[in-house]
Amino acid sequence: MTTPEALAEAWLAVEPDAAMCADIEANRASTDWVQAHFGSVLHFGTAGMRAPVGPGPARMNRVMVRIAARAVGTELIANGLAGRGAVVGFDARPGSGDMALDAARLLAAMGIAAAIIDGPAPTPLLARQLLARSAGAGLMVTASHNPRNDNGLKVYWADGTQIRPPLDQRIEARMDLSSLPADADLAARHEVESLDVRSVIAEYVGAAIRRPVFDADGRPVDPNDVPPIVYTALCGVGSQTLGHAFATAGLPPPIYVEHQRQPDGAFAGLPFPNPEEPGTLDDAMALATDHDVDLVLANDPDADRLAVAVRDGDGAWHRLSGDELGVLLCDWLICLHDDGRAAQPLISASSVVSGRMVEAMCAARGVAHHRTLTGFKWIMEPRLTPPGARWVFGYEEALGYSVSDAVLDKDGISAAVEFARLAGDLAARGIGPLERLDELAAEVGLHVTGAASVRADAEEIAAAMAALRADPPRTIGGRPVTEVTDWLEAGKPHPADLVELELGPHAVGGGADDLEAQVRICIRPSGTESKAKVYLEATQQIPGDVAADRRRLRSLLDDMAAEVSAWFERA
Repeated sequence: MTTPEALAEAWLAVEPDAAMCADIEANRASTDWVQAHFGSVLHFGTAGMRAPVGPGPARMNRVMVRIAARAVGTELIANGLAGRGAVVGFDARPGSGDMALDAARLLAAMGIAAAIIDGPAPTPLLARQLLARSAGAGLMVTASHNPRNDNGLKVYWADGTQIRPPLDQRIEARMDLSSLPADADLAARHEVESLDVRSVIAEYVGAAIRRPVFDADGRPVDPNDVPPIVYTALCGVGSQTLGHAFATAGLPPPIYVEHQRQPDGAFAGLPFPNPEEPGTLDDAMALATDHDVDLVLANDPDADRLAVAVRDGDGAWHRLSGDELGVLLCDWLICLHDDGRAAQPLISASSVVSGRMVEAMCAARGVAHHRTLTGFKWIMEPRLTPPGARWVFGYEEALGYSVSDAVLDKDGISAAVEFARLAGDLAARGIGPLERLDELAAEVGLHVTGAASVRADAEEIAAAMAALRADPPRTIGGRPVTEVTDWLEAGKPHPADLVELELGPHAVGGGADDLEAQVRICIRPSGTESKAKVYLEATQQIPGDVAADRRRLRSLLDDMAAEVSAWFERA
């Protein structure tokens, strides 16, 4: 077996990037550095491979992308899909374009027709091109919302979705480090087809953006009802496509956060390129306040996620949680699909770590709902199977939403269009998103969700998860744990590193108006970053004072989140 030191020498011989070569030269005498960069190999996690940029198979770099592309090409050939070709895209992070072109040239050298989108583009556009071209595979170079120094690779297959087990495992097994691809193994640039990004945007918008749209009473939604919107791309690639999508939908153009409008892989001025993180929407909310606007929409850097902030009647800003936004979108989309309910069964899906309010809403309205593992590769799977069923909605609490099966992945652009429309429908009724959430709580029960994440080394996270499985807690917050579900247990069709805890109904409060709430907690390692993630949900079936009850349940979940997070901090 090749040693890390020998692999570092072989890597240096084929590394096309001068800075990477200099890094290897400067550090190859350090055993610890060589082991960290060359002692392990990246794997496909929840949404592809992601890691800090640097040399070696444990980091993201051009050689690693070539190795992955060669493995994808070999799998295409083995499955008789090489004739369908492949399409490649990339985001605006430094080096993404070079990695993507290397992947396309490597595939072309293997005899697989490869096309590359000729500029930085949202991930949903790559996923749409895969379907539009009936390609065998799609490769997207992006680190999505990861830290600014990361990059990554998402791989899609012929069915239009991200690769799932066992396909990802077969591709990983073909990632051969004994023969590293060099420049001589790539086809010439002219052998790769270029796809004009403007044409790709036009095709996506034509397929994914609905027009016209009708409200819950069957009336066309009046664009004049849509409230003013402030939009930020968070220095990512969403602005151009979103502008075309809004125009096609007949929506008024948003007010852009100009200094975050153009792609900038350095993410200047942002604390973190993830709309879930505190501080990322501060500039957008400040601009909205200056313009007396009550609605902010944001995409993450590759525009496959959507974040929303709204102002209440007192002028205070509320960032909608991923679950709250999912509930609002699902409610809206079920209404849009009501006309076809008798002719076609309606289906939706959400991840196991997401809140169950969407599931309760679907049950009340006759929509078949599927509960899946985490990640859109699983969330979209139900869309592939039921014959004749109509896809309504899919989501995960991490701000990922599918509002159309024109793209078989999460899509922050089309989700933004639909949220703008639902905001217009609510405005015509004289209410806002927060009031609609209260109405839905009265309909299907109050569901309050929370989340926490703990950054730690992979070894520390693994040790804490092992301890949790070996000796599950009997109580959390002084309340008994009534059920423990280990998603790694034998017998499950797709085991996952996830533990789910149920706490039976118990009183919340301390007086005559105590709430009877049920709590659910899911715990798992992140599939994209080195951190543990904790998801919590409290459910009260018959809400009284919705606002007061919501505050009390949130306080309960905050206390429990702190207790569970401490398990990992002690590991």
